[in-house]
Amino acid sequence: MAILCKRIGASLLFVAALANCGRAKRDGILPPDQELEAAMQPAALVAGLRRLSGAHFHATAAFRVSAAAAPDAGGRDAVTTTTDLWIDKQGNFRLAESNDQDGGREVVRVGSDLAVDLRYGKLIRRPAQEPEPQRFLEEAVGAPSAAWDTVGRFVQIVPAGNRAFRLTTAGEPRPASAAATALRKWRETVEVQSLLGDARLDASGGLQAFSLSAHFRATRDGTPIEGEIAVAASVEQGADPVTMPVAETLQVRQRTILEERILLGGLGGRTLALPPPSKKGTGGRRPVEGSGPGQRSLEQSRKPSAAKLPAVGRQGTP
Repeated sequence: MAILCKRIGASLLFVAALANCGRAKRDGILPPDQELEAAMQPAALVAGLRRLSGAHFHATAAFRVSAAAAPDAGGRDAVTTTTDLWIDKQGNFRLAESNDQDGGREVVRVGSDLAVDLRYGKLIRRPAQEPEPQRFLEEAVGAPSAAWDTVGRFVQIVPAGNRAFRLTTAGEPRPASAAATALRKWRETVEVQSLLGDARLDASGGLQAFSLSAHFRATRDGTPIEGEIAVAASVEQGADPVTMPVAETLQVRQRTILEERILLGGLGGRTLALPPPSKKGTGGRRPVEGSGPGQRSLEQSRKPSAAKLPAVGRQGTP
């Protein structure tokens, strides 16, 4: 009887485990690696910032790649970028981005207006046209995804508390994506030498903090390379209302009718009729007739008569 009770209890526990597993799948609970990877996707990260009704995203991202034979000679293939993105309750945003290669940009959207400038340039204001604003936002928060895209299959995720994870090097990397394009094919050759990081999600599953540093080797276009990645990102709730700064209005140049005729007059085999030559300044000379290939001018066709020719070799009459 005791054995029968144990068997019944084990069966009930097994059924409950199956029920909980099915409920977890229905509720959308993912394994830690899939959940973290989904949270750092640019579109999901932007949606998470908007859910906070005001947020500040800050990130620094350093990427370095050099030839394996001369790692110190690849300084020009290294860039460190600092990004700050503020989104207010109304969905307006301001993006400030700079890098150590003397580049950067500022993008501000307020309502239906968008202002953009590159570093040392003028801020130009114009109407916002989708999907350009969304593209700016996804580019701004793309550092964690870019790092994960390179070395993510080598990451082992270890739970470290409430919605927190520790990132270490996996003993066996996951298979590379089968949908790799020609430009991304070199990622299949990546081998990670060291990897360390951590991540934290908020209650709704949005990315709250992320850091990852890794050294790797790979082969690109037949050349062995060495690379280094160091990315740190954080999200803080709350942001002041974004206002449009002083900016110049984009001037849309209107073509004149004359310019349109010059540019479009030759289409369809049509040519422009040239205006008649002005008589002023011609000196009373008649226009040349019959000009053109295979023709002689009127002046050339008129030869002096024989009577007017000088008498060469004649002697005058007495």
